[in-house]
Amino acid sequence: MNWKRILWIPICLIMLGIATILVLQFYSRRPTPVSGDQLDRAPAKPGVFRIAFGSCNKQSMPNHMWRAILNCKPDLWIWLGHSVDAKAEDMSFLKSQYDNQKQKPEYQDLLRSCRIVGTWDDNEYGMKNGNGLFKKKAESQQLFLDFIGEPEESIRRQQNGLYTSYVYGEPGRRIKVILLDLYYNADIPGPESDLLGEEQWRWLNNQLRDSKDDIVLLGSSLQLLPFEHPYNRWDDYPKSRKRVLQLLAETKPKLTVILSGDRHLGEISKSNDSGLPYPFYEITSSGLTHHVDFFYHLRAFFSPERNRYRVGELFFESNFGIIDIDQSGKFPVVSMQIRDQENQVRRQVRVSGESPESALMIASPAN
Repeated sequence: MNWKRILWIPICLIMLGIATILVLQFYSRRPTPVSGDQLDRAPAKPGVFRIAFGSCNKQSMPNHMWRAILNCKPDLWIWLGHSVDAKAEDMSFLKSQYDNQKQKPEYQDLLRSCRIVGTWDDNEYGMKNGNGLFKKKAESQQLFLDFIGEPEESIRRQQNGLYTSYVYGEPGRRIKVILLDLYYNADIPGPESDLLGEEQWRWLNNQLRDSKDDIVLLGSSLQLLPFEHPYNRWDDYPKSRKRVLQLLAETKPKLTVILSGDRHLGEISKSNDSGLPYPFYEITSSGLTHHVDFFYHLRAFFSPERNRYRVGELFFESNFGIIDIDQSGKFPVVSMQIRDQENQVRRQVRVSGESPESALMIASPAN
């Protein structure tokens, strides 16, 4: 038996896999013209509230997404973390990076066209994989709020953390956007560790119990449903993950969707066993200027990323998210989309409530 010839078989397979990954990386990083000129083919009609969101933006890189986002004509833009890339304890440096981002012409256009809100991840917080032990978290909080344009008298400037909520629409047709802070009060990760802090937990409990008739969009800088991948996620704090899912199951808002970022890829997840009377969705959009790299694909070649809740396939290119909430009819309809820099819908799920009593949802993935 020729052992050398036999050994060459797995070696050749490995080399072929690496070559394939390199080719995919080359084509995904090819220079592209300024894009997103295509206007939205289904512009929001009366009764539709449109939210655009995203994460993972390097202010030092060109962002081809802003034109596509502007052409979607959103009513609201939500940062879900990594609005700038500046993991540093130097607050003057952090401020300079926020100023750099705010001065970009197309971002200025977005500021003029819709309201901008958001929360952070460790890239703005100032501490890699940050937690409540960061010594400059209070100063960092004020700089982020300056960047977002938070009023000086805002309660958000007085509390311990960035968590906040916004309400849009009339009673009975309200949309509540709840943004969490996963860093300011977080423990070091562990089985019994807490992610939010008791003050934020009490606030979240009140927000959800006041929202039983609302559509709730819960903004989280980390993924909540997916837990089988080895990257940062809520499941690094399993007790906190279980607690927030139980809280949602107890309070039962009319419809709840999780918006998340961080991963440098796009993904839609669905849970049918959340305790809610409808399928529970999470849409992840990341990143705006960069996406998973060669090493991610190399790792995935040998050990593909699992997510038992995934709807469709992962999307590996730069992307942003769109949420269209149509309340013009008797029952609300929510469309969740992941779009690329050409403003093309690459992943989509549409959810509609059949009746207010059962809150039964119908989902139809597309693209």
